[in-house]
Amino acid sequence: MSRYVINVLASQDLNEIADYFAETSVEAGERFFQAFNRKCQQLVAFPDSGKSYANIRFGLRGHAWKVTLSFTEFWMMASKF
Repeated sequence: MSRYVINVLASQDLNEIADYFAETSVEAGERFFQAFNRKCQQLVAFPDSGKSYANIRFGLRGHAWKVTLSFTEFWMMASKF
């Protein structure tokens, strides 16, 4: 079974997001991280899904999200093993 690993920079970003939700809405934070985990699981299960951006970087793919994340940082953080 495949899994994903979050790189250090992305992990720092996620920690900042968690801190924000801790101050504003724990329930919203829980929903965000549940959705984030589901999306990461989908990426592991279907690594070739989404729009190809190979013209920018080999293997780079884009997916629609209901939240705004840094495109480059997000795609750098999910790795298939």
